[in-house]
Amino acid sequence: MFGSELLTGVVLTTFSSVKMPGSILGPIAKVLGQVYNMLFDGLYSIMNVGVLGFAIILFTLIVKVILFPLMIKQQKSSFKMQLLQPEMEKIKNKYKGKTDQLSQQKMAMEMQDFQKKNGINLMGGCLPLLIQLPILYALFYLFQNAYVYVDVIGQNYTDIANAILQIPQDLRMEVFAPYAQNFVDQYKNVEIIKTNGFDLSRLNDVVMLVNYLGADAWTSILNQLGSNGTALVDLLATKSDIETFLFIPLVSAAGLKWPGILVPIFAALTTYAQSKIMMMMTPSTNNDSNNPAMAMTKTMTYVMPFMMGFFCISMPAGLGLYWTISNIFGIIQQVVLQKHYKKKFAKEAEQNG
Repeated sequence: MFGSELLTGVVLTTFSSVKMPGSILGPIAKVLGQVYNMLFDGLYSIMNVGVLGFAIILFTLIVKVILFPLMIKQQKSSFKMQLLQPEMEKIKNKYKGKTDQLSQQKMAMEMQDFQKKNGINLMGGCLPLLIQLPILYALFYLFQNAYVYVDVIGQNYTDIANAILQIPQDLRMEVFAPYAQNFVDQYKNVEIIKTNGFDLSRLNDVVMLVNYLGADAWTSILNQLGSNGTALVDLLATKSDIETFLFIPLVSAAGLKWPGILVPIFAALTTYAQSKIMMMMTPSTNNDSNNPAMAMTKTMTYVMPFMMGFFCISMPAGLGLYWTISNIFGIIQQVVLQKHYKKKFAKEAEQNG
């Protein structure tokens, strides 16, 4: 199938990277891409190595600052619940010894009414994780297609593609066609691949292939090209400098190999730490098995870390880095606000006493 109809059915790289965000996530991804591109350009003017990673850290900080009012509201609700624990214990004691289903339902409803009346939201512990999901999904497309959203990366990929097009056609076909064939076999059911063609003589198509190929593939390609790949060496070195952070390529899947495996591990650990700290702020309700909201919060505390760790294995490592840094910033915010409200409510209790 590699003649004039070379790799017919391919227009983009992988299912996850070729499938563009829809009508809801599309605008979010576009806005985030513009913001991220500005941050990247600013950092790239003062450094050349690890820019993608440092831009992610700075971008994450901005997102956390924007979401900070929500964090304040959650922390205030959490400490308010601690302050009202005596009243909540009275409700529990009212139904003490009553184990029938009707009594338990009445206690749960009365408890929920009391919490709602006093502005307490037990689901607040899950919100730091859930509120970021639309942003997370949009960033998934951004990092899978970084060359589309980040001008510097786009220009680098274009330069690499132009260098590939300068390679004699026979050699170009011999070296790159097997990678493209694997790509076709893997994503042959994607609609856009079925209806569009791919040609190694077209610049845009080669740019998309550049986005698909990983570091191991480039090593093999350079070995096969020999002196014909000289022009690619410096361009690929620039690509690596931009996209690699702490020896991890951020635009590729983290995977299970070292050091990429560190991304899902830290994503899972920081997710657990953040949700666990939130639960520790309401210790007297942690053993309330009759409260459905608390039961869900406890479930999310243990399930969400495994989910995030698992997802981060196959996602771009940059996305896992974003999630990890976001969790770290979130933990710092929680600790600072915890101290603030602990002091504030203690002072109010003294004044009222």
